[in-house]
Amino acid sequence: MPRNRLSDGLYLIKQKCTVKGVLIDHYGILDIGNRLELSVDHNLPVVIHQTPPRIRTDWLADTGKWEFITKITDEPYAMVRIKKALENDAYDLFGNNCEHFARFVATGLRESKQLQTAVLMVGLLATTIILVISNDGA
Repeated sequence: MPRNRLSDGLYLIKQKCTVKGVLIDHYGILDIGNRLELSVDHNLPVVIHQTPPRIRTDWLADTGKWEFITKITDEPYAMVRIKKALENDAYDLFGNNCEHFARFVATGLRESKQLQTAVLMVGLLATTIILVISNDGA
């Protein structure tokens, strides 16, 4: 049954949130129609998301506003991947954060574009500082 113009299925979603004063994107999987059979009420959509300390399942209505990214087209494989993710559901900022989890379920790739960008920015900042310090000493 469609919810907010979305048909039954699995979706990659994100929402804006603030962590220690920093605005970041929080990622999750939206399950409409209880595809993953994680909900006792088949009529209510749920969000499965990685948040410290473990993966959680919450009613969509209780989790705030989410932005739709894409419908997961290889649903049978996504179901296999979510079961695999649930086997090792401990949160790890650098290897198993919300984006790693959601993108792994959606695409099979365990990656965090936010983390990659942050590491790149820190690397550029460190390089700039080193260049400034070395030029000042020359």
